[in-house]
Amino acid sequence: MIEPRRSFRLLRNLCETPGVPGREERIRSLVIERMKDMVDLVRVDQMGNVIGIKRAEGVSNPKKVMIAAHMDEIGFLVNHIDD
Repeated sequence: MIEPRRSFRLLRNLCETPGVPGREERIRSLVIERMKDMVDLVRVDQMGNVIGIKRAEGVSNPKKVMIAAHMDEIGFLVNHIDD
């Protein structure tokens, strides 16, 4: 189990890391870094999705679970200001 302070630091890092659509490289790298010790395989598909696979050990016909989340965030660029 992760201690509360460590969980909070992770949440803060995730929230503070830029992830504007089309420019998710930094948040993707953070997600991969955090996932790699928890799963058996991490890969990125052609669309930029991060996929982690954790294999069941010692279980015949294991259940499959998918956890899905977005890495990107809403982003915008100010291109005009009226005085």
